[in-house]
Amino acid sequence: MNVLKSITLRLPEQEYLAFDLVCAERGYSKTGKIREFIRNLVQTELDSVKVSAGEWRRIQAGIAEIEQGRCSSLEDLKRSYAARKVVHPKNRRER
Repeated sequence: MNVLKSITLRLPEQEYLAFDLVCAERGYSKTGKIREFIRNLVQTELDSVKVSAGEWRRIQAGIAEIEQGRCSSLEDLKRSYAARKVVHPKNRRER
Protein backbone atom coordinates (compact mmCIF):
# COMPACT_ATOMS: atom_id res chain seq x y z
CA MET A 1 0.00 0.00 0.00
CA ASN A 2 1.34 3.45 -0.91
CA VAL A 3 1.44 5.93 1.93
CA LEU A 4 0.69 9.45 0.75
CA LYS A 5 2.71 12.34 2.17
CA SER A 6 1.89 16.04 1.98
CA ILE A 7 4.00 18.99 0.97
CA THR A 8 3.13 22.59 1.76
CA LEU A 9 4.39 25.04 -0.81
CA ARG A 10 4.63 28.79 -0.33
CA LEU A 11 5.21 31.03 -3.32
CA PRO A 12 5.49 34.76 -3.77
CA GLU A 13 2.11 36.11 -4.86
CA GLN A 14 3.27 36.93 -8.39
CA GLU A 15 4.63 33.40 -8.96
CA TYR A 16 1.41 31.88 -7.62
CA LEU A 17 -0.77 34.08 -9.82
CA ALA A 18 1.32 33.25 -12.90
CA PHE A 19 1.23 29.50 -12.12
CA ASP A 20 -2.51 29.65 -11.47
CA LEU A 21 -3.07 31.51 -14.77
CA VAL A 22 -1.04 28.99 -16.80
CA CYS A 23 -2.81 26.04 -15.17
CA ALA A 24 -6.24 27.57 -15.71
CA GLU A 25 -5.47 28.51 -19.32
CA ARG A 26 -4.14 25.03 -20.16
CA GLY A 27 -6.65 23.10 -18.05
CA TYR A 28 -3.99 21.69 -15.71
CA SER A 29 -4.60 20.72 -12.12
CA LYS A 30 -2.12 22.70 -10.00
CA THR A 31 -1.48 19.65 -7.81
CA GLY A 32 -1.08 17.40 -10.83
CA LYS A 33 1.37 19.80 -12.45
CA ILE A 34 3.47 19.99 -9.26
CA ARG A 35 3.49 16.17 -9.08
CA GLU A 36 4.67 16.10 -12.70
CA PHE A 37 7.49 18.56 -11.90
CA ILE A 38 8.59 16.41 -8.95
CA ARG A 39 8.49 13.17 -10.94
CA ASN A 40 10.54 14.75 -13.73
CA LEU A 41 13.07 16.09 -11.24
CA VAL A 42 13.42 12.70 -9.55
CA GLN A 43 13.81 10.90 -12.89
CA THR A 44 16.52 13.28 -14.10
CA GLU A 45 18.40 13.82 -10.82
CA LEU A 46 18.15 10.55 -8.89
CA ASP A 47 21.03 8.84 -10.69
CA SER A 48 23.40 11.63 -9.63
CA VAL A 49 22.50 11.24 -5.95
CA LYS A 50 25.03 8.91 -4.39
CA VAL A 51 23.69 6.73 -1.59
CA SER A 52 25.25 3.36 -0.88
CA ALA A 53 23.08 0.29 -0.30
CA GLY A 54 24.09 0.33 3.37
CA GLU A 55 23.18 4.00 3.74
CA TRP A 56 19.83 3.37 2.06
CA ARG A 57 19.09 0.50 4.48
CA ARG A 58 19.91 2.78 7.43
CA ILE A 59 17.71 5.53 5.99
CA GLN A 60 14.81 3.10 5.55
CA ALA A 61 15.33 1.74 9.09
CA GLY A 62 15.30 5.29 10.46
CA ILE A 63 12.11 6.13 8.59
CA ALA A 64 10.49 2.95 9.93
CA GLU A 65 11.49 3.87 13.50
CA ILE A 66 10.01 7.34 13.12
CA GLU A 67 6.78 5.92 11.67
CA GLN A 68 6.55 3.52 14.63
CA GLY A 69 7.07 6.40 17.06
CA ARG A 70 10.45 5.11 18.21
CA CYS A 71 12.24 8.43 18.10
CA SER A 72 13.29 11.18 20.50
CA SER A 73 12.41 14.83 20.44
CA LEU A 74 15.13 17.46 20.26
CA GLU A 75 14.42 18.35 23.90
CA ASP A 76 14.89 14.68 24.93
CA LEU A 77 18.22 14.58 23.09
CA LYS A 78 19.37 17.82 24.76
CA ARG A 79 18.47 16.48 28.23
CA SER A 80 20.22 13.19 27.51
CA TYR A 81 23.35 14.99 26.29
CA ALA A 82 23.39 17.33 29.30
CA ALA A 83 23.04 14.36 31.70
CA ARG A 84 26.01 12.58 30.09
CA LYS A 85 28.22 15.63 29.71
CA VAL A 86 31.61 15.00 31.28
CA VAL A 87 33.82 17.77 32.59
CA HIS A 88 37.16 17.87 30.83
CA PRO A 89 39.95 16.73 33.26
CA LYS A 90 41.88 20.01 33.06
CA ASN A 91 38.74 21.96 34.03
CA ARG A 92 37.84 19.82 37.07
CA ARG A 93 39.82 22.05 39.47
CA GLU A 94 37.74 25.03 38.36
CA ARG A 95 34.50 23.39 39.44
